[in-house]
Amino acid sequence: MAGRPRSIMETAYADIKHRIMVLELEPGMPIDDISISKELGVSRTPVREALFRLSTEGLILSDSGKSGFFVRPMDLVSVSNLFEAHMVTARAIARLVAVRATRENLDEMKTAEQAVVRAIWDEDPAAVASTNAHLHRLEATASKNSFLESLALSIHDHGQRIGFLAFGGRTSWDLLRDHFSKVQGDHHELIAAYEARDPDLAEEIAGRHVLLFRDRIMAFMKMETVNDVNLGGDILSSARLD
Repeated sequence: MAGRPRSIMETAYADIKHRIMVLELEPGMPIDDISISKELGVSRTPVREALFRLSTEGLILSDSGKSGFFVRPMDLVSVSNLFEAHMVTARAIARLVAVRATRENLDEMKTAEQAVVRAIWDEDPAAVASTNAHLHRLEATASKNSFLESLALSIHDHGQRIGFLAFGGRTSWDLLRDHFSKVQGDHHELIAAYEARDPDLAEEIAGRHVLLFRDRIMAFMKMETVNDVNLGGDILSSARLD
């Protein structure tokens, strides 16, 4: 019985995190823990524990004055900072994976790569964002550096949320086909570089892949108007993504 409360908290955590990732809980939106606890059929305690855990991961913010929670906004300043961190960690991780990955790590990445391909073929934006994030989390694990892995996991959580916004919603899938063709090419070439034990090539491809994602986000921002997209923050900031 000792494990049951933890299981309930984990369920609440997974449910709330999914809502954040697919923007059911939109950036800047207050989170009503009472309503969520009723929807899940659990008490407030595991829900609040889940919210505190998500706040430590940076996906939600806590208003200590009102003891409330709200979804972390996605303003251009934070997105720009995210891509800076993404570029640094992706390149460092790629070098380490090229020299440290085991056969098991490589096989797991190949399986994850195929899951991304299936999600693209299914034209499922949520699955594309989640499977892509999973693939890159496996890379972080294969680096065998716990500090880099921890940072990368946080980056890919935030990146998954932005990815769903840019890959789903109002964007026609036809406009994304060229982008996804390049995504698949990068994934395939990156894993091949890992298998060849080539850290220089792996780093080059990883950096290119981050820029591809960044360019897709910038294209999305240009296509949508301020009134169409609510990031819950200051999207008119002068911050630049390049």
